[in-house]
Amino acid sequence: MLVAEEFLSTLGKLIKHQRSLSMDQAEFAKRLGCGVNTVYRMEKGQPVNSLTLLSALELLGLLEHFTKVLDDQYARVANGPQRKRRKLDEDFSNDF
Repeated sequence: MLVAEEFLSTLGKLIKHQRSLSMDQAEFAKRLGCGVNTVYRMEKGQPVNSLTLLSALELLGLLEHFTKVLDDQYARVANGPQRKRRKLDEDFSNDF
């Protein structure tokens, strides 16, 4: 299994666990504005729309944990080496 697939699978299990503490799939789907099939796929670790996935995490109070990790990671790489820009080898004329 690929790392991304394992991540989605674990994330799906987390979403299912947290969701099942307070609501069923139908209510969760209604709050998310998606169908029950989408919730089912998400909880099985299958790909869904990223906005739906992030909204699910937010609705369950989990998004802030992921946001903190992303902010920390971005802070680590933001001040790192930048790609150098190439100079254009030739000027393009406006003659068409």
